[in-house]
Amino acid sequence: MSNLPKVLVACPTYIGMEYCLDRFVNSIKEIDYDNYDILIIDNSEEEEYFDELSKIKEIFCLRDKTSEKNPRQKIVDSRNKIIDYALENKYDYILMMDQDVIPPKEIITELLKDNQNLVSGLYFNYFNSSGKLKILPVAWACITPEEFEEIKKKVKFPSLIKSNTDLRRHLTQEEVESNKTLQVLIPSAGCLLIKKEVFEKVRYNLLNLQELGFTDNTVKTTDDIGFILDAEKKGFKSYCNTRIKCEHLIAEKYQKDEDGNFIHKGLKS
Repeated sequence: MSNLPKVLVACPTYIGMEYCLDRFVNSIKEIDYDNYDILIIDNSEEEEYFDELSKIKEIFCLRDKTSEKNPRQKIVDSRNKIIDYALENKYDYILMMDQDVIPPKEIITELLKDNQNLVSGLYFNYFNSSGKLKILPVAWACITPEEFEEIKKKVKFPSLIKSNTDLRRHLTQEEVESNKTLQVLIPSAGCLLIKKEVFEKVRYNLLNLQELGFTDNTVKTTDDIGFILDAEKKGFKSYCNTRIKCEHLIAEKYQKDEDGNFIHKGLKS
């Protein structure tokens, strides 16, 4: 019996992610670690994708037959089913993945070395910056009080922004290239190693801003940010290991506009 911590590599999915299934499955099967299992939870409305997943060797699949129509809530429900499975089967860690994130084979070994409650690798995505989509790190650090005061001189903040703790910034290029493990506000949550001490106490959720101390009650977080911020409220800090850089299969999500700029296919021009 292995003395290594028992790790569950898991992700929620649906039929819209079929385009990257082979790449994802091949990468997680090749992880260089001797004590991990793979779980995929399918929340597609139809059963055909689950039938396809069930034929894959070395992977355990569960069907999330939710009647929930809200895509964000469906992801929340599936991620919480992953937590339930990990608790029932006594896993020490969950490596919570997104299906379009392709990890290097050393991801578990290297993240375990950090010995943190919450630590991710790093990947990139397109973000709207100055009116254009740019490729930026999917990890955010806090704005310092000094940075906040400088920005406040140039920008009129809405009433819900009261201090530097209400803002975040993408990791800088220098931080990305540092090859260090950095404390962050929000890590790359699609390749996040979660210790049992965390998932015993924290569930995935869609927090509204009022729950986070703001006056606005209309805007909600995504599932990953809700989880991380709730964990922080319970005393768990987040880290990003910038040595572990994952590939993010985002090409299928974007197309070029008339000017040659990449825009998300779901965004109106």
